Amino acid sequence: MSAVFLIDKTNNVSIILTNIVSKSGMGVIMPRTGLSKEEIIEKAAKLANEKGLSYLTVTTLSDYLGIRKPSLYNHVKTIDDVHRKLMIYGWKKVSEEVVAGLDSEDPKENIANFGRAFYKFAMENPGVFEAMLWYNKYLDESLLEATEGLYAFFFRQTDGMGIERDVANHLLRTYRAFLEGFVMLQIHNSFGNPISIDESFEISMNVLIAGIEQYRR
Repeated sequence: MSAVFLIDKTNNVSIILTNIVSKSGMGVIMPRTGLSKEEIIEKAAKLANEKGLSYLTVTTLSDYLGIRKPSLYNHVKTIDDVHRKLMIYGWKKVSEEVVAGLDSEDPKENIANFGRAFYKFAMENPGVFEAMLWYNKYLDESLLEATEGLYAFFFRQTDGMGIERDVANHLLRTYRAFLEGFVMLQIHNSFGNPISIDESFEISMNVLIAGIEQYRR
């Protein structure tokens, strides 16, 4: 701990400012005020994307934010709580921002374009993507709300293709499994063959859409 003395010449008063140095060696932790939950999750997302989701702990996040752990606990309960908030954060991003740019009159093109956009988002946000993997919208209302726009988008496409809703729900599960599985393998460098991964993705997407078409009424 170090002290800096400043002299107010007008009132001849000595003011002591104390800088608290982090024991972790990550430098000076300056006091932070007015941190919002949104800012914490944004920073958590950035840290997870840079270092990996497994790196994210209460200690690493509080150091990254420049606050003490008790201050972080004022906003989140546990690191699992942070992971859950990251899951919602990621799916909201996809549901609101990715879907918003898809407006083709061809449902098949919209499905393909969403797949490409999701792939790009996940590869650019690997830490957030990993948190998103364990999403189950039926666990509570906040999870359901996070993907409301995404589900509505998908069902608009399958409705446009004349696919019954019961079947469309199965197809959505297949679509999700393909996208998340492909990205997870790619992020973990599991594709050893030197052929183009992007081309593999496009071929897979074409096969998937061709299969979806088989369920037109």
